Amino acid sequence: MEVRMLRKPELLPALHLVWEVFAEDIAHTYTPEGVAEFQGFIKYENMLPQMLDGRILYFGAFEGGVMQGVLAAKREGHICLFYVKKGCQGKGIGRRLFTEAVSYFSKMPGMSRMTVNAAPGAADKYEHMGMKRLDAEQERNGIRYVPMEMVLYRQDMQYTSSYPQPEKGNANTGLIIAGIIAGILLLTVFMIAGVMIVRTAYNRERNPFGNQAEQWDDDPMAPDSPLWDERDKYGDDGEGDSSSQPSNLSGSYSIPAYIADDLAYEIEEGSYTFTDTEKKSMIISFDVKYPDIQGLDAQTGAKINEEIKKCAMSTVDRIYENPSAEFKEKMLGIENPILASLVTYKVCYASNDFISIVFEETGAEGDPDESVQHLRTLNIGIKDGKVYQVKDIVNLDGKFAEEWLEAMRDEAGEVNFLAELDEDDMIKTLGGESIDGNYMVNFFVDEEGIEIGYDLNYVSGDPADLGYVWVTAPFTFEEIKPYQKDMEFWKFFG
Repeated sequence: MEVRMLRKPELLPALHLVWEVFAEDIAHTYTPEGVAEFQGFIKYENMLPQMLDGRILYFGAFEGGVMQGVLAAKREGHICLFYVKKGCQGKGIGRRLFTEAVSYFSKMPGMSRMTVNAAPGAADKYEHMGMKRLDAEQERNGIRYVPMEMVLYRQDMQYTSSYPQPEKGNANTGLIIAGIIAGILLLTVFMIAGVMIVRTAYNRERNPFGNQAEQWDDDPMAPDSPLWDERDKYGDDGEGDSSSQPSNLSGSYSIPAYIADDLAYEIEEGSYTFTDTEKKSMIISFDVKYPDIQGLDAQTGAKINEEIKKCAMSTVDRIYENPSAEFKEKMLGIENPILASLVTYKVCYASNDFISIVFEETGAEGDPDESVQHLRTLNIGIKDGKVYQVKDIVNLDGKFAEEWLEAMRDEAGEVNFLAELDEDDMIKTLGGESIDGNYMVNFFVDEEGIEIGYDLNYVSGDPADLGYVWVTAPFTFEEIKPYQKDMEFWKFFG
């Protein structure tokens, strides 16, 4: 059996499977209005945008190339569809899907739990798979459910088993291992609680989910599961439509992506995963995800994919595969260093001419007491593999710097943000120069326009550090027109 993330062409067959199981096993228990609402919820035109921009993730189970089961979960880890073909139920397919989803979400930065609103008859089975009841059975609008959750433990941070246990009475060994564990825990806590510690350009509310029905689980574990979660539909207080309520997405997840319907290529997922289990004096672990473009001519496709992977792997290359002499010397001065890089990505814009990709990274670069976070972007032409920088597409002058700084401060909500830079410094850094590595310029294109900003890397204690990891300033395509430079580039966007 193969269990994996579904691709765009597989969404429609997945929704057909969901409807067939629902119609046969569940529909007769609900009113005609409920059935009609469910039909509207799983319509292809409703689900496709949510799949493409990552709001809902789909996992499929295949036997002999035939889809046998589907699990879908919102980006924040709430299971919203869980269906297995009736003739395949009771064969462990639901458990395999559940395990795959848990494994995936366990590796996502900032993800600390998964949730489900279980039918009362399914709660015991969820408990057997590791979920815990949050409260007693509840009822709302005639729907009975048990709210449940599973605390996620980062799979890529489970290193302690490769270290020898401290010998009895050996305080130094115990302290070393305790230090390593403390470093891992600190890194993990930083990943989980990062939104509370630092702020990004996307802490503002974007892309509300709107009035979405919250689908419940219908594996053989829950044949009588209710249809949707009325708390999500009407808000926590049960009053009013939630379509005006903002989502709680932040970071790259909240970017409004544009993916053309007529792409001449497929966007698949590539990855690089490595954990060193041999070294006892340091922790080394990498889990880097990146898009892999398939369907272009061999030469152009290879060029584009090389650039994509190089961008995703830049930290791994810098701290592990090709470290500088200075970095090696730094490592010699750190007791029990940690080298880690966890990279996720989002395709923000994809057409037959151009693709824009955002990479978000969380990791460690030696010091077990410090975690680092980075934003990197790649903007590349599909026809020729040309990589674009801000200086290639925007006229960097005083007028642009002034408007850009105002937009950055609006995004940050701080009137003194970047006060340490004068106009010349801003223009230099936007052109690709970095001052002590603090200001790494990035841009990406999305459905609404272009965003230009910094990945910020202040040293500890820098008074200019206001607690931001990265900030980007948004411009609509109309707003950026006065500053456009390479008109061939801007033709990509009509």
